[in-house]
Amino acid sequence: MFRLIIIAIWVMGCANPSVNNKLQQEVIDSNTLWPGNFKKKEVISTNISTEADSLYNVNIIRYADSLDSKINTLKKVKKNLDVSSEGGEAVLYLSGKDTLKINITFYREMGKSVYVLYLRNSYPVFYIGTTFFYKEPIYISKDVKIDSTTVDKIVLRNNNVISWLQNGGEITKKYEEKEQEVRELYSEIQTLIR
Repeated sequence: MFRLIIIAIWVMGCANPSVNNKLQQEVIDSNTLWPGNFKKKEVISTNISTEADSLYNVNIIRYADSLDSKINTLKKVKKNLDVSSEGGEAVLYLSGKDTLKINITFYREMGKSVYVLYLRNSYPVFYIGTTFFYKEPIYISKDVKIDSTTVDKIVLRNNNVISWLQNGGEITKKYEEKEQEVRELYSEIQTLIR
């Protein structure tokens, strides 16, 4: 019996640390990175927001896919937009009075921009912006050729960029500029579709 108690104590002493120990914070010196020479202490902890952001991204992409799979069950409203001499078009997808998705196309002399906004609680949560640049102005020929295309896919939470892919590559800088651009675009769209 005594042996069993000793073995149990030994096994418990060698067991993995508790969950609380996993969240224990580490203090490092940002100036020298040598313990004992601390001039400025910083607390480094697990980046929980990154995990939460990743989960949020997955949920928003699933939300967009779910809306797209049920798009035929939503009320569809088309509106012509007078934004330039080339014009534009808006397509809204509604569930009751709630707008869940907006497709906007702005035609321009040297290209066109297509924006898709997925909304939740009247705020954009997923944005896809595709800009086509033509080789020559549209008034020269109706059969214009596309010179280049830029595709931005952005997941937003509370008007803040959580993730941004441009032409398939991750963008990690200039989030504030893009957040402002998307806010202004959404504000312009709201004005145009009223």
